[in-house]
Amino acid sequence: MTAIIAFIFVIGVLVFIHELGHFLVAKWSGVRVEKFSLGFGKKLFGFTRGETEYLICLLPLGGYVKMYGEGVEGNFIVDKVEPGSNAERTGFKSGDRIISIDGLELKSFERWKQLEAVLENEPLREFEFVIERDGKNIEITSTAQDLEGSDNYSEKEYPRGFSNQSIINRLLIVVAGPFMNFLLPFILLPVVFMIGISVPAYLERSPVIGQIANGSPAAEAGFLVGDTILEIEGKEVSDWRDVNIELQINPDVLLDIKVDRGGETIAIPIKATATPEGLVALGFGEPVLAKVGGVMDGTPADNAELEKGDKILEINGQPIADWNEMASVIQKNANKELTMLIERGESVFDIQITPEPLGENGAGAIGIQVYTDEIIKKYGFFESIYNGVKEAANMIIEIVALLFGFLYKLVTGKIALGAAGKSLAGPILIAKISGAAAEAGFAQLLQFTCFISINLAIINLFPIPMLDGGHVVYLTIEAIKRKPLSQRSLEISQRIGLTVLIFIMFFAIYNDISRVKGDIVNSLSKVVNIFKQ
Repeated sequence: MTAIIAFIFVIGVLVFIHELGHFLVAKWSGVRVEKFSLGFGKKLFGFTRGETEYLICLLPLGGYVKMYGEGVEGNFIVDKVEPGSNAERTGFKSGDRIISIDGLELKSFERWKQLEAVLENEPLREFEFVIERDGKNIEITSTAQDLEGSDNYSEKEYPRGFSNQSIINRLLIVVAGPFMNFLLPFILLPVVFMIGISVPAYLERSPVIGQIANGSPAAEAGFLVGDTILEIEGKEVSDWRDVNIELQINPDVLLDIKVDRGGETIAIPIKATATPEGLVALGFGEPVLAKVGGVMDGTPADNAELEKGDKILEINGQPIADWNEMASVIQKNANKELTMLIERGESVFDIQITPEPLGENGAGAIGIQVYTDEIIKKYGFFESIYNGVKEAANMIIEIVALLFGFLYKLVTGKIALGAAGKSLAGPILIAKISGAAAEAGFAQLLQFTCFISINLAIINLFPIPMLDGGHVVYLTIEAIKRKPLSQRSLEISQRIGLTVLIFIMFFAIYNDISRVKGDIVNSLSKVVNIFKQ
């Protein structure tokens, strides 16, 4: 239940702030906004204020702002009906949408112009109008003469219609949604710092290398335990947080890292190769205890009743000094029963556990995550604003670097398409992580909301029809050609875009379902580590 409520909160905030951007700039531009909806499908709640209907609908997976004249030119409106006019006596009202005339549907601006000419040439002929009013279709018999006293527009012509705005205004309306998603972290993160932010304690400490994984890039490059990292590509680093940020924004680059070794400054070149998840792992860091930070559901660790905080002292009688040593033993013993000596509080006892093979190489895994000591950092009002704005900027830079670094690897073939597809996450995973963040605290939930908001902003700007980025492409083409795309081109491109989005969503949900039994906590760990940094 916590996950569902947290998910609705996160998605609700993101959809509201995104659509609010479109809405505010549309109103500022003078566009008539017909609907502002949170969610899709059946209306749960709604009211009309002014010319806009505000809705909350059943499916909370998105929302929309409906503007007159937006999209395909197939809507025609009775804008104004003069009191006492023939049009009013015939039954027309302001806001009526003309669906068809004599059975001919008004699907295009050209069709409207053709019928408009017929109406002008035969003013006394009776025509059968089908109009839409308050969601219902109504039939009205009228002559062209009876329409006197009304103003009728196609949405393309409608003075306050979206299509009648300048390209600049339409562009501003389109990008306002993603802009608001980028803006949200600058609003929420100062609040997080006022509440108190939980961060891994090691991020605040000096970057002294406490362990190096065997066979890792760091080991091969010549780093040693005790080295203090001073600079990365000429930029000074003062703590592990600085180190992490510099590594994430420089994937697949031969880095020049300067370290202090016994009072001597040494430059060590190393390739910052990213993992398939887009994270950079060089194999050095602070000493990590062989301590359980979390247990994944349905895994060997869960079956063996390991708990968060358990410390692993020995495996098959072999003393375990740190996490890397423990992981090495587990990975080499897939499908083999191991005896672990566990310290829990003041108790010490043995358990039997059999690692499961995972991945292409079949390395053993038991389903636990790293234990991280955390500290609560709380600031005053002005410090919170400063640190929140700084954190928001860092978060955007880091996520943009990670995402585009990942896309670059995909395009250049450094990451296989299948591996890239497996990294997609859908609503189930987002709901799980939302629930875990909510359980960790309201500040963590707000942090996660910021993380998703930035991703949503970036993805929405991708040049895919049906997304805001697709509309930017349409407007760019219109500016170059000095005329909009044809209705048929719009329809075809939007069908293609919708198909692509449905495929991506299907694949993401499939991945979510496949993760539920094993990878969910691991995925959570990776994401939480990103937005905690």
